[in-house]
Amino acid sequence: MSGGDNMDATERPVIAATRTTKRRGPRLSRADRTPLGLWFWEIDRVLLLLVSILVAVGLVAVAAASPVAAQKLSTSTASLDPLYYFYRQLMWVIVGVPVMLMVSMLPKPQARRFAIYGTVAFLFLLFLVPLVGTSVNGAQRWIGSGAFRLQPSEFLKPFFAVALAWVLSLRLHDQSLPVVPLALALTGVIALLLMGQPDLGQTVIFVATWLVLVMVAGLSMRILAGLAASGVVGLVLAYFFYPVAQQRINIWLFAEGDSFQV
Repeated sequence: MSGGDNMDATERPVIAATRTTKRRGPRLSRADRTPLGLWFWEIDRVLLLLVSILVAVGLVAVAAASPVAAQKLSTSTASLDPLYYFYRQLMWVIVGVPVMLMVSMLPKPQARRFAIYGTVAFLFLLFLVPLVGTSVNGAQRWIGSGAFRLQPSEFLKPFFAVALAWVLSLRLHDQSLPVVPLALALTGVIALLLMGQPDLGQTVIFVATWLVLVMVAGLSMRILAGLAASGVVGLVLAYFFYPVAQQRINIWLFAEGDSFQV
């Protein structure tokens, strides 16, 4: 009996030690300096979750609206699949999500350089839209024809946000740099080009992006309040003197007929 007790006493620690050293699979440690390791520990997970939810909700919304839109746009010679627009949206999600993840793994200097090059390239294409752009439903916003059509403003948005954030960050190193007027000038040029297409929705998005970034950059609240008031005045003037703005605002205020949405 005593020999059995001694044997159990000596074996138990060995068993316990064996359990603690068992591995459950590969893990990324904080010391991992690979692109995947850095991405895993540095990514804003809340933001990633919100983006994922937004993509999922968008797919559900498109799936719900696709049958009605497909039926409305079908003709006697060409009938669209009820989920045609959902499949198109899903295709872009399948392409876009890997690109998003790859770009998010870029080191900050490379991401900044990539954003600057992208801003210059798509701003150049935005300048070309009035010259060689394709007009659809009275709006000249695309370059190309047939199945291949590119809307430069859509691709410009993410590059613009990152490049503008970098420009405004220079203010931290030298308060005398005119980064806010420079950012305002860039946003103004883009807004004028978009208003000429016309594309009021994209114009509001770019201006709002600029306003949020200058607020984060530490611009005086008094100046921000003045800018916000100027924006409201500009919107009121646009309603009376810019027919596209009046039409868009009226559709939002009086949601009837084709503009009604549940």
